[in-house]
Amino acid sequence: MLHLPSLMDAPVLYAELNLAKTRGLRCTSPPSLSQDACQGPNWHQMALKLSCAGLIFLLIIVSVLVGFLVHKSPIEKCSVAVQENRTEPTGRSAILECPRDWHPHWDKCLFISQTSRTWAEGLSDCSLRGATLLLIRDGEELRLLQDFSKGKGQQFYIGLKYVQVDKVWKWMNGSILNTNILQITGKDEENSCALISHGEVFSDSCSSDNHWICQKMLRHV
Repeated sequence: MLHLPSLMDAPVLYAELNLAKTRGLRCTSPPSLSQDACQGPNWHQMALKLSCAGLIFLLIIVSVLVGFLVHKSPIEKCSVAVQENRTEPTGRSAILECPRDWHPHWDKCLFISQTSRTWAEGLSDCSLRGATLLLIRDGEELRLLQDFSKGKGQQFYIGLKYVQVDKVWKWMNGSILNTNILQITGKDEENSCALISHGEVFSDSCSSDNHWICQKMLRHV
């Protein structure tokens, strides 16, 4: 009678231990599986985002470079056109040309009269040619024209006349003579017009017969 209780208790204890072990195994295995399953998709998403960001950055760089080149081309074309438009004193422009019997001089065309007339007749002749009597802008242009006059051995009327009312020398465009550029030798009096020779610019009567120089701006061809 004393041994029956111990034999009945042993199987019950063994079953409880096995049940505890089984529960422990079931609790520890699922978390590790869930963590491994989540790690893969996260890395793929991150790589995809980085690839997209890199592609967008590359497109931005390409757009900036294309924009720079598009804006630079007109600037380069403009620079080339300006260089081609320059006319040297002894040469003819590549895309600008003077009319027949006219001579290129920087950005001007010059016409040298073959006859001698009064200053007013010279002015009228220039007007008929769509031009005006010569206007000298600076000292360098003055020296070049004096050298030209020396080669011709002549003197020429230019577009400069003494205005008695204002008591000043005025160019045909209405501007007053700048004596820092050139000075007139001779008398400052009514009916005085300026002539250029190889050595000076001097005053003479507008009624005297002399050659003259017309000027007009170079035209596109």
